[in-house]
Amino acid sequence: MNDRRTLHPIYILFGLLNTIKGFIPVILIGVLKGTSWTNLNWYWYTGAAVLSLILLVFSFFEWKRFGFWLEEDRIIIRKGLLFRDEKTIYYTRIHSVNVEQPLIQRILGVAQVKIETPGGNKKADGILPALSIKEANDIQYMLRKQASSIVVPTDPAVEHIAVNEQADEQVVVKINNKPLTPQAPAALASTKKSEITLSAAQLLQAAATSTNFGLVAAFLAGLFSFADDIINQLLPDHFFETVVEDSTSLMPSYILIVIVVVIGIVLAWLLSIVLYVLKYSGFSIKRDGRQIAVSYGLLEKKSFVFDPKKVQAVIVNEGPLRQAIGYAEIQLQIVSSDKKEQLMLHPFLRFSDIQKVLDEFVPQMNIPSRAKLIGAPKRAFIYYVRIELLITLLLCTALIVLFKADGLWSLILLPLVILWRKSCYNAAGVHLGAGQLTLRNRFLSRSTYMVRRPQIVTMRVSRSIWQQKKNLFAIAVRVLGSPYEYRVKSLDRADLQPVWNWYSRSHNKQ
Repeated sequence: MNDRRTLHPIYILFGLLNTIKGFIPVILIGVLKGTSWTNLNWYWYTGAAVLSLILLVFSFFEWKRFGFWLEEDRIIIRKGLLFRDEKTIYYTRIHSVNVEQPLIQRILGVAQVKIETPGGNKKADGILPALSIKEANDIQYMLRKQASSIVVPTDPAVEHIAVNEQADEQVVVKINNKPLTPQAPAALASTKKSEITLSAAQLLQAAATSTNFGLVAAFLAGLFSFADDIINQLLPDHFFETVVEDSTSLMPSYILIVIVVVIGIVLAWLLSIVLYVLKYSGFSIKRDGRQIAVSYGLLEKKSFVFDPKKVQAVIVNEGPLRQAIGYAEIQLQIVSSDKKEQLMLHPFLRFSDIQKVLDEFVPQMNIPSRAKLIGAPKRAFIYYVRIELLITLLLCTALIVLFKADGLWSLILLPLVILWRKSCYNAAGVHLGAGQLTLRNRFLSRSTYMVRRPQIVTMRVSRSIWQQKKNLFAIAVRVLGSPYEYRVKSLDRADLQPVWNWYSRSHNKQ
């Protein structure tokens, strides 16, 4: 077995800092109440000191017991103070290796390495929570190099890994001070290198057109759960009730509702810009030979390295604003412990340049022209509008009953909902060609989903009784690493039959 490696000694502070982070709401409430921290009884200071000492001692022994070994064909991770835990991850099972800097790691100047495999659940299969940034980057590169390398080193003893990377030189991984995969000059010349970065202007344009209200909702939910007690301390009793009463006395209630909705949308849009900039600041994507490296983040920096052959699916999203100006974003579905989020390949580019970027980084995928996509038939339109229109009619009825004549303004929602669902109907489409299935649909953004046959885990074709009478079917596919299905509804049976025949194993055996 190779030499045992340990985490950075700064890991000893993690337990204490995480505990302090959990007490931040209590500390802020105390500050807002004017609590004098210097006049507390002695036992408060003694208790805090004893607790801090216990956490430091416990973390020290955790650090001493944490070790990992880089073998010829696997990485072994051992940890645990009271209960020992050992994980063995073979390099051939690794889908991606991520270097991340959450807030605490960034403050302390260290990074964590997350090793993702197909068997990972909510957490990555392997996590090295505290390494120096250089060592984290070296291990990230070494693991990905080993996972995709064709040449296996004859010497099993990995004593030292050194990564030398210069702007105009080849990246070399050394084992026992010998190159892992020596290459001839001709091979070096053929190594493919590409890089894309995002300027400040492009980042602002991407943020302003993202309309990522889901990110805003998640942020506000977390902020509210974190700061609920603080808000109650800052605002006087019955503050919101008083504001509503004063506002309704000055203007009709329906105008107040419209103003609140407009202000809410504007504030959500502005907040989405700020959050988007914080998340994707410093975005860059590089390809060096068979490896793709994506990095971004201002407060929480993330870096992902993976083989493009391990990409499960490609998703092209066109929000309403971006579609109007001919722009889109490209996301990748890869195996990750965070299954709800796709990896961003490019956050803002012209739709006409998408294939060029795919050729550079994910050459196995091709986005078909819009003319090749087979849309939903005309008889399917009713199935795109009926439920949403019924809900809108019920809402309008309730508003009219509640607000009388003022509630008639709610009828404006009816043509808006019809237009929205008409755009969803127009966006629906399917295309099969060159071993790749392409599906397209819309909720708010128009999404084009591209996947190849080997990456599809399940394919489901379904229909209701009424749809069956009209020969209309819905198709849904799911790939490895995604908890969700990608679904397009109410397509013609004749258009879906070739897709099912292409995927069906029983048909392929015939």
